[in-house]
Amino acid sequence: MKLLTSCLRAVLDFFTEILFGCSHSKLSRPFTLNDETYEVCLDCGKQIYYSAQEMRPLTPWEVRRMKVAQAGEVKVMPVKPSRPQLVPAPEHKSNIAA
Repeated sequence: MKLLTSCLRAVLDFFTEILFGCSHSKLSRPFTLNDETYEVCLDCGKQIYYSAQEMRPLTPWEVRRMKVAQAGEVKVMPVKPSRPQLVPAPEHKSNIAA
């Protein structure tokens, strides 16, 4: 009975991981390499960035901001006017005799 239960549990876990992905429940301790602090999921190997100051995992938004700031890739794009500007028509000289 225990063998059947463990087999069913393994199959259920397998399909759950396929459908929902890894739950990242087994994480390593936080460590720092090349000025990046992160934890690693021991099941799937994904790096989960970590804030050493706040002692919590970073959200995806915070990770993007951190990478952009490190790369110095902040670009300022000129804003185009929302309405097209009208160009005055050139003045035509009439050929009518006065």
